[in-house]
Amino acid sequence: MQINQFFKYIFQKDYLRHYIIAVGGLIIILSVVFLIIRFSTKHGQNLSVPNLTGYTVDKAIQILDDKNLRLEIIDSVYTGPGKPGTIIDQNPPPDFKVKSNRKIFVTIKSISQKMIKMPDFVHTTLVQAKADLETYGLSVGRITYEPSIYDNIILEQKYENKKIKTGTLIPLGAEIDLILGKSQDMGNTVTPDLFGLSETEAELEAVEFMLNIGTVVYDHTVKSYSDTLNAKVVKQNPRPGISFIPGDEVDIWMSLDTDTIQ
Repeated sequence: MQINQFFKYIFQKDYLRHYIIAVGGLIIILSVVFLIIRFSTKHGQNLSVPNLTGYTVDKAIQILDDKNLRLEIIDSVYTGPGKPGTIIDQNPPPDFKVKSNRKIFVTIKSISQKMIKMPDFVHTTLVQAKADLETYGLSVGRITYEPSIYDNIILEQKYENKKIKTGTLIPLGAEIDLILGKSQDMGNTVTPDLFGLSETEAELEAVEFMLNIGTVVYDHTVKSYSDTLNAKVVKQNPRPGISFIPGDEVDIWMSLDTDTIQ
């Protein structure tokens, strides 16, 4: 039997013809389904993350809905730039490319500040009070000294220049001023080395040496709130190792250009 006659014989069979039609139909159906899925999910498309900073949560959700993205709040803070009730930070950042249905994590500035009861630090040492303040979410403000028979023992605690009683409600993160005792035999301290520290780190280091940070000067490289957080001490007065009276001040100069450290 010749080859063309063989194939003619085969295709005359109904079952083979039906099989070919079924396979062809299935291929067409699957192709259409894959095309529908591709377009409905925008498969392979990258979306640009919008800038949500400054928007309320409700408005941000509307913006993200239009781009088929989702919002999730991961933190809220009371301090920092921005209006209360608005978004102050986001991850991924604006213009970052993401897939459809991606979550955008945001931090909002809270409308009300968390309050805590003022602890009692009177009659404790400066070292102990500093550790306890940090535990309570507070920080050491200004330290001053008054004559006493006990050195570095807290005689009084203040908030916003007023004596504060134990149990009084104060904002979380508040700075507490401490008045400490100083005997005639206490002697002097020395100025610490603050070079390369942030302002917050410099304040903590100064307290360790029973001193305060005085004037803080920012140079031309510091242009925003974020810059103030990242700036480092490039100059201080007096310089490190100078004999100093406890409670006195050390002035510092801040910059983003650490090559200017003097």
